[in-house]
Amino acid sequence: SIQILVLGEAYQPGSYTVSSLSTMMNALISSGGVTKVGSLRNIQLKRNGKIVASMDLYDLLLRGDTSDDVRLLPGDVLFIPTIGKVASIGGEVKRPAIYELKNEKTAADLLKLAGGLLPNAYPNATVIERISRVGDRTLLNIDLTQPKDNKIKINNGDLLKVPSILDRMDNVVILSGHVHRPGGFQWSEGMRVTDIVKNYKELLPNADVNYALITRESFPLRNLEIIPVNLHKALSYPLSSDNAELKSRDELFVFGKSVDRGEVLESINQRLREQASGNNLPKLIDVGGNVYFPGEYPLTSGMTANDLIIAAGGLREAAYLSKAEITRRNLSDPEAATIEHINLNLNAQDEQGEAFRLQAKDKLVVFTIPEYRETMKITLDGQVRFPGDYEFRQGEVLSQVIYRAGGFTSTAHLQAAVFTRVDLQQIEQKQLQELKDRMKEDLAASELEDAAAGQGSGSLKDAESLLDSLSNTKALGRLVISLEDIVSNKIADIQLKDGDRLVVPTFRQEISVIGEVQHSAAHLFNEQWTLDDYLEKSGGITNRADDNRIYVVKADGSVFLPNQSGWLTHQNELLSPGDTVVVPLDTDRIKSLTLWTNVSQIVYQLALGAAAIRSL
Repeated sequence: SIQILVLGEAYQPGSYTVSSLSTMMNALISSGGVTKVGSLRNIQLKRNGKIVASMDLYDLLLRGDTSDDVRLLPGDVLFIPTIGKVASIGGEVKRPAIYELKNEKTAADLLKLAGGLLPNAYPNATVIERISRVGDRTLLNIDLTQPKDNKIKINNGDLLKVPSILDRMDNVVILSGHVHRPGGFQWSEGMRVTDIVKNYKELLPNADVNYALITRESFPLRNLEIIPVNLHKALSYPLSSDNAELKSRDELFVFGKSVDRGEVLESINQRLREQASGNNLPKLIDVGGNVYFPGEYPLTSGMTANDLIIAAGGLREAAYLSKAEITRRNLSDPEAATIEHINLNLNAQDEQGEAFRLQAKDKLVVFTIPEYRETMKITLDGQVRFPGDYEFRQGEVLSQVIYRAGGFTSTAHLQAAVFTRVDLQQIEQKQLQELKDRMKEDLAASELEDAAAGQGSGSLKDAESLLDSLSNTKALGRLVISLEDIVSNKIADIQLKDGDRLVVPTFRQEISVIGEVQHSAAHLFNEQWTLDDYLEKSGGITNRADDNRIYVVKADGSVFLPNQSGWLTHQNELLSPGDTVVVPLDTDRIKSLTLWTNVSQIVYQLALGAAAIRSL
């Protein structure tokens, strides 16, 4: 072992005991290396006060050269001075970094230290950031492809930046959209659409071959130009003008018949809006009504009303061809803009639909055939001879559809039929939500009152349970009808609406008793029994029951209230097979809550209607 010293800008300077075979590099590693302000290019070995060797670490790190790595002797001093002149290099080079300069004086020398340029470097626009003699930052533009610029002197503190080439590709055309292999193709002079879409096999199923778009940038302002393409005509007649010629950096977009075009067109439309200025309206047109994809479309050269309809995916079956309307802005008067409406006959291809030229910001509306209606249907379920979905025309009534369905089976219980309607369900659901919100407010207020009075919350447990029941209850949309009277023409028939449903259950012999009774049960109908008999057979009412508000939900969904005339004297006459006796909760036990009686009735009635449908 030998004793040496490591001094200067080392991480851990001091005295070290190393092997007698150690070199300068071994001592440098033992001391932790060079600090940020230490020199890597002039590490000195001193012996008896004289410099006997110096080492440039760049030779070792960049080229693997160890010829300057001298062996140490006892008492040697390894001294690391502070860093000398530096210059930075960044951008598209292999080793961007801050480099210490020794014999490097030019831009080419600094680039050599950085390992050279990357393939995507653009040396023609290289920049040197420099601090001038007066202390200001300045820029110097150089071209590293020129020999004279490579010899430009690099000063202490310079930053050399090599930019990247542009991301855009030249001499290519792009195919995108509803195709099997989207991507780029090498462009050549005279290239046409069929050179990148060679046949129909290149397209995904259900591609729109009548409308595709070429987007092109026109120089020098790089304004966007839109060119429509009919792929069917281009593939069928490759020598015709429909097989459009492509330019470098064109993009051909193919649409699908079942894919919305708004997202793709929005970016194109936005660029067209940005190109508009002054009285030059953006080259956009709008189409609405009975087309498959209404919305905003680019206005192309010579575009007609029929061209716009094709761009929008074509006409729907409800489109009225004898009359369409174009709304146009007239800016000919500098004092005031006016709006004019132009009627078109889309059947007159030669005069209007084909020859009428559109202008920027026109809006085409395709009307609906008068009295046209989308398919409407009603569902018949249960005890009908031929259950299923039946389509009907506007103005048709329920008895007509029942006749088409073959009438009822012998076991049908007409008095218990359930008729539901979509719009009633939506109204009921909204009302249920409003009622639920009001109940929450009442319940919260009542809890505060009990807390202020120092009372327990036991009286509110029933209310909370009922609120939970209401939260889980779904609106049924039931319309109470007397089906037996309707089919026998005793009362007015029902005008049908789309989404109606009629459920005719099997005849029920029982009467159900539910609510606040000892045991909820169903009993066979007995003409001799009264309401009290059914309650007695269910174990009687509980102490929480409200015996003054007992009511009966008839099989058809109607309700008999306790205070109805004749209730006490004709109880047995009011009951019939399929009815349900409901014993409600005594809501007067819950102070400050005024809605609970109605709520309990609603919950029970909706539950009974839903149970009747589920029983099928």
